[in-house]
Amino acid sequence: MTCTHSTPEYWEWQTVEHPFTGEPVEEVFRCGGESLCEDLDIGRWRCSACGEIGYYTGLWRRFYEEGIPCPGSDSVRR
Repeated sequence: MTCTHSTPEYWEWQTVEHPFTGEPVEEVFRCGGESLCEDLDIGRWRCSACGEIGYYTGLWRRFYEEGIPCPGSDSVRR
């Protein structure tokens, strides 16, 4: 996967319950940073930011680009 687009990362303070005492405590949590890549179908993904299409394995790339069957490709309509 060459695309590295993701949502912005930030830190957020949240009040949570202490696991032993039950009292409220402030903790900082890392938020964001999720990938903007989404599944297109079996074996492929697309970045919603740049539109790049990628393949999870070389076998899936060969299937979509050259039509060479791979395990699981019999359930895919091209």
